[in-house]
Amino acid sequence: MPEKAMSSPETIESSHPPYIARVDGNRLLSITVEPRQLAMDMNPRNSIKSETNSFKPARYRFPNANVPRSVLKHLADVYRYDRRRDVPIVSSGGNWVIAEYFRANSHVPLVRFRLLGKTVQRQEQLDSAGKVTGIVMVGWAPRNSIEDEEESDNASALGEHAAWIRVLKVSATGKKTPVAVAWKAAGGAVSSSTDDEPQESDLHFGRPDGTRRWRSMSEFTRSLGIDLHAESLSGKSTR
Repeated sequence: MPEKAMSSPETIESSHPPYIARVDGNRLLSITVEPRQLAMDMNPRNSIKSETNSFKPARYRFPNANVPRSVLKHLADVYRYDRRRDVPIVSSGGNWVIAEYFRANSHVPLVRFRLLGKTVQRQEQLDSAGKVTGIVMVGWAPRNSIEDEEESDNASALGEHAAWIRVLKVSATGKKTPVAVAWKAAGGAVSSSTDDEPQESDLHFGRPDGTRRWRSMSEFTRSLGIDLHAESLSGKSTR
């Protein structure tokens, strides 16, 4: 019997309505749209405007769902499927994005990350209404800092109190309180690049006051719901 021909993904561009889609046979792999076409998924954190005051495009992928190509005939049908939604942070696009995951028929994100490529820079832990209840920041910064802007591109200058991971609790009123830290152990090595992940053996895991609480990175992340590899964007470990 002759072997069945294998299909290969193709790109479809449309102007009415405007979108760029990737399909594989009858399956929709991804679609990039002007976000107001799927406005029910928009929220203040994922709606980013460019210098021209237009919204930056939203790219949808479906890592945990088989979405038929026929959705392209009625874009709102995207809502019927589990989906990942990425929006570029800067106008040049690229791989620096705000990424969220939505369950089928819901417009409340389960998770939200700021990613540079596959690297997690920030994780926002959300309640059932999509409100931020916790923040995880990854990158060298002062141990008691509660702001992204205090991250440093020269970790060695932060001394023995340099933190690689900071975990904050966020109150109903928006107040941020440090609750846990992974910080540089005395004598631990620190790369001059903030993109280089430190060795686990060079870190301690505990409270912001310096009290050691967890023995390993796995205990630390599991106890605090930290997703350092953004696995929940593929539908894993989401409520």
